[in-house]
Order: sequence, then C-alpha cells, then structure tokens
Amino acid sequence: MTSEKKDFQQILAESSVPVLVDVYSETCGPCVAMKPVLAELKQSLGDDIRIIKINGSDNMKFMQDYGIRAFPTLMIFYKGKIVWTREGFTAASMLEKMVKAHAIA
Repeated sequence: MTSEKKDFQQILAESSVPVLVDVYSETCGPCVAMKPVLAELKQSLGDDIRIIKINGSDNMKFMQDYGIRAFPTLMIFYKGKIVWTREGFTAASMLEKMVKAHAIA
C-alpha cells in the first residue's frame, strides 16, 4: 500500500463530513467545466463537505481500484464508504442534493 493510498483512506475514515472526490484529466473538457461547479458547491456547503481532486491520468492504480473508466467521475464518500458515484459533468445543484440526501440528512 502506498502512502498516498493510505493517506486517502485515512482522510475518508477520519472525515466527519462527506468527501466528494473528483477524478479528472487535464485534457478533458467536461473536467475543466467542473472547476467552477466544485467551487460553487464548496461555497454553498462550506465546512459541510470536503472536496478532493485526483488526476486519474497520473493515478491509474486508483482508477483500477475504483473501476473508473471515464472522466470526470465524481464519488461521494461518507463514513469511509462510497454512497454515490456518477460519470460526466454534473451541476452544482445536483451535487448538493446528492450530498445532502446521502450524508447530511
């Protein structure tokens, strides 16, 4: 187990708030379009969410471990477990709804 994987697992296990993971590629148009969406989500939810961005092109092991085949892939973890996942561009309102439905509520 690499220290990066251990650190990621530790973040998930220790987080008292949902963790949104954005798996992206630098050359992916929808991934670039997600940047302001994630900023809007963070502004809206503040300390009620943690957002982690993972460059999938640089982390093929991570992609294999989680069965990721497309960019962007968004995953919400709560209490260390995946509670929601989706491939492709997703609006901030939908992400906020999913975070609240699966974790905060």
